[in-house]
Amino acid sequence: MYTIFNTPGPNFSNDHAIAIAKKLYDLKVSVVKPLSSDRDQNFLLYLDDNPIYILKISHPAESFNVLDMQHLAIQHISLLDAKIQLPKEVKNVDGDYISLYKYSEVNYFIRLVEYIPGKLMKDIIHHDKSFINMLGVFLGRISSAFQGFEYENSIRKFPWDISQTDFLYNNICNIDTKKKQIIIEKILKNYEDKIYGIKDDLPLAIIHNDANDHNIIVNQDNVPYGIIDFGDIIKTFRICEPAICIAYLLLDKDDPMQIIAEFLNAYQTIYSITELEISIIIYFICLRLCVSVTMAAYRKKIFPENEYIRVTENQAWRFLRNINHLDLEFCSDQIMNIVLR
Repeated sequence: MYTIFNTPGPNFSNDHAIAIAKKLYDLKVSVVKPLSSDRDQNFLLYLDDNPIYILKISHPAESFNVLDMQHLAIQHISLLDAKIQLPKEVKNVDGDYISLYKYSEVNYFIRLVEYIPGKLMKDIIHHDKSFINMLGVFLGRISSAFQGFEYENSIRKFPWDISQTDFLYNNICNIDTKKKQIIIEKILKNYEDKIYGIKDDLPLAIIHNDANDHNIIVNQDNVPYGIIDFGDIIKTFRICEPAICIAYLLLDKDDPMQIIAEFLNAYQTIYSITELEISIIIYFICLRLCVSVTMAAYRKKIFPENEYIRVTENQAWRFLRNINHLDLEFCSDQIMNIVLR
C-alpha cells in the first residue's frame, strides 16, 4: 500500500549525481547541491559555478505515467501562459525527456529540469494583503493555463488527493494523542456530511495539487512567478487547487476567513469558480491540513530522520486546533459574504 510513501527513496552521492549528469546529459558539472525532498532525490547542478539545472531522481516506486503526465502538463501550461516559470525538462543524449537508469538492480526514472531563480514563498516573512492578491492572481493563471489538459491515467489512487478520505480513516491511529485524533475525526465527519450529497456537482480538472509555500517561487520583488514539483498532479475536484494553496497561506495567520476571501477574489479575476465551490472550500482547506498531519504521523515512524516530512506539522496542528472551536458552516457564510458582496 502506497509504496512510494513507505519504502526508502533514492540515496545517491554527490559524485554519483555528477556522473549521471555526464552520462545521460553530457554535462560537465562544477558543483552539486543536494536539495530537500519528500520522496525523490534532487540535486542543484552548477555549470561554471552558476546554478542551471536540477537533476531529479524519482522514487523507484514512481510510475512512468505520473512523470509523463507532469511533463505534458508543463508543456501545456507553458504554451498557454509563457510567463509562468516552470521546471521545463531537458532532453537526454538520446533525445528523451525521461531516462531509465539502473543501479544496484533497481530502476530509477531520471529527469533534468531547468532551474528557476528566486526564493521560495516560505522565505517571505510577512504575507500582506498585496502579496495575498498577487498569489491569488498567480494561482488563477495556473488554473486557467491547465484548462483543456487531459491525460488518460490522471485519476489515480493517491493519499494527497483530498477528495479521497480512505488514507485518513486508515491512519488516524498513527496520530499520537486521542485529542488530536478526535479533531481529525470531527473534520472528516463535517466534510463527509457536507460533500457527499453534492460531489457530483463539483467540477473536475487536472490540477498541480501541491501549490504550497515550498513550491511557489517568487522573484526579486517578492512577486509569485514560478511553480515547481508537479509530482502530486492528479484529476480531482478543481476547488482543491485554491484550497491547498490557501491552507498553507493560513498557517500562523490571524483572521483566516478574510484571507480566504481576499485570495478568492483575486483568484477569480483570472479563473472563475462557482458559488457552490466557494461555499465548501473551507472543508477542503481543513481536510488538506488533516492529510498533512496524518501523513507526517504515518511517515515519520518509518523515516524518523527525514525532517522534510514534518516541515509544517506544528503549524498545521495549531490551525486545526483553532478551527476545531468554530462552526464550519458559519465560516463558510463569512467567506461567502465577503467574496460575493
